[in-house]
Amino acid sequence: MKTKSILWILIVGLVGWIGCNDDGKELTPSGVEEYELVIPQGNHEYDARIMDWFDRTGVYVLYKFNPVDVYFNLSSWQGMYPDTVRTVNYYEMKEGDFVKDSVVHLAGVEYKLGATKNSSSSWQEVSLNEKTLLVVNYKTQYEGNFSVENADEAYISKQLDLLEQIFLNFYSDTLLASVLPLKIILGRELKSVAGNQQTLLSKSYLLSFNNFIFSHGDETVETMTDASKKTIKNDLNKWFLQTYDKMKDRFSYDDFYDVSDYYWAGGSASSRPVDSMSYRLGFVKRPYASAQLSMIEDDDSKNYFNMIFDYSYTTLTATPPNGNYNANDLTGILHPLKDRNGLIRRKYNILIDAFKEQGIDIQTIGNYLGK
Repeated sequence: MKTKSILWILIVGLVGWIGCNDDGKELTPSGVEEYELVIPQGNHEYDARIMDWFDRTGVYVLYKFNPVDVYFNLSSWQGMYPDTVRTVNYYEMKEGDFVKDSVVHLAGVEYKLGATKNSSSSWQEVSLNEKTLLVVNYKTQYEGNFSVENADEAYISKQLDLLEQIFLNFYSDTLLASVLPLKIILGRELKSVAGNQQTLLSKSYLLSFNNFIFSHGDETVETMTDASKKTIKNDLNKWFLQTYDKMKDRFSYDDFYDVSDYYWAGGSASSRPVDSMSYRLGFVKRPYASAQLSMIEDDDSKNYFNMIFDYSYTTLTATPPNGNYNANDLTGILHPLKDRNGLIRRKYNILIDAFKEQGIDIQTIGNYLGK
């Protein structure tokens, strides 16, 4: 059995100890529970896999968890919950205002008496007391950041298979041990809140404090199409390599950016290369309509990542029917018929080699479920 104790120390209490202790006695926390991570959490076949994973990386894989395991981040509670916001307005009816067929006509605006549903998350209640019109608007919105349910244990083995196939198997144990958070949470029905706080978004994965949360611990792991797996694979690995704080700064793209001439940077976006010139200048898609160098470079590297993750090496090097520009099909993009000046191959090799220096073969990621 593997355990790890984490001592939750209340900041207020700590301040109190510092400010009030003047008797020279050694301070010891009291009334503070120790939080223990304990594995294995069962005796299934997959528990042996989880223990092996812990022995190799030091990362806990949990499929049984309490809210504190996933929502507490030392400074706030991230668990999502619905809340109803109420807005109240009073209006006084004046000369010319009137009521007809349960509709109040006030200053040219119609208010239907009673309750009216505006959308799935908002409604209005209107009442009239003599000459005073009361309009109450209700809106359901979500507070917090996300929600996740415990995985169904009947699907965890296949959930682990999926996580390994589309993510973990592409990286060495040494690398993952150094960059992954303390816990991998296996859950289901993972949802986050959109910016308007009213829309829920289904998620396949999410990083929260010291947790990497992975969903699909349910029947979706069995019904998922290869196209859906590929989408999750691409999104997850691009996030891991390009956005995740512990990974993104490991790689330099300077040599990559030195190959193509971003001659229109600082000038007019309209002077960027046209479609027919893009391949010759080393762009797999026509450059972004911007004159800001950082945005142009970022778009260029992202287009290469999309190309590598979307297509197998066999497809990238296949003989294309012609050398014409086609933003929707990059088949044969590394073939001389399209890459006439060899700049696309050169930039491709720079990216491949840069990641191989870190022990990562990004083309292998593309080959799995690639076109």
